[in-house]
Amino acid sequence: MAKKRKRPQNRPSFVTGAVFALIIVLAGFMLAPQQQSSHSKNPLQAFSKQASPKQNGQSTNQSTQSDLDLLALNWDGSLDGDIVHVNGNQANFTDAELQQSFPAVAGNPLRPQNGFAMSPLDSLGRSGQANFVASKAAMDRVQKRPASIPSSVRPSGWNIGDHFDGQKWVGGYHTNPKTTLGGRKQPLWNKSHIVGYQFFGMDTMKTENMTTGTRVENAFPGQLAAEDDIRNAIKTHPNITIRGQVTPLYRGSERLPRGVHYQAKSVADNGQTLNFNYWIFNVQPGVNINYQTGEAQVQQS
Repeated sequence: MAKKRKRPQNRPSFVTGAVFALIIVLAGFMLAPQQQSSHSKNPLQAFSKQASPKQNGQSTNQSTQSDLDLLALNWDGSLDGDIVHVNGNQANFTDAELQQSFPAVAGNPLRPQNGFAMSPLDSLGRSGQANFVASKAAMDRVQKRPASIPSSVRPSGWNIGDHFDGQKWVGGYHTNPKTTLGGRKQPLWNKSHIVGYQFFGMDTMKTENMTTGTRVENAFPGQLAAEDDIRNAIKTHPNITIRGQVTPLYRGSERLPRGVHYQAKSVADNGQTLNFNYWIFNVQPGVNINYQTGEAQVQQS
């Protein structure tokens, strides 16, 4: 290793300053946190979101890059790995988005009551993003949930070999294999609410508010974990409101979402009571899923 030469005593002082500044810059670069690429529990440091125009009063501030990042994640195969924390588990609403209230629009089935806004089915018949503001007042109006979801409520991927006629899914057949979960046999597929029934009642029972989700994605713990977070926050602090957003994400033309991006934040205190940002995989241990057709193969145990 070469010896370090002594700095000549008559060296101009401004050179010393320049060298010192360069060292600081290089040190800062080397110590700066690097973007994680590991598909671990908390693999995504942050997403950049660019403001976009609004459609039907809903938030369309959805980053294509962040969607691609989420869709690129690989599930670790475990039940505990079905939920990933995004952006340090902090919702990334803008100030304007956090204040949106989504008032009801007469005659618009996608805006049936104050605080709840769904998206229309896309050109492939798939459900999209829903936005909401949960409150104790809205939850107190919810009636007891019926024993089953109407057969007319049919999300993409629920039937195999069906087709979208431009308004609804028709034809095909439904199959729902039993899988072992929680120590007992349970049906693999659920009609999974995008926004939970407990927040707005029967108005959530629409195809536009459903996806074909595994039992794990829907409730084990899946979206039920996010819904319980919101419910418990409101139960503990009945005067707050919670701004929520749930976005099913699909790869290409696949009928089943690979998962849902679920984020929520308490409004009045800017997230002090509740603030989370989850990516929830649409997966099930021991099951191989064809997301294009909805077919599933249960592995032999």
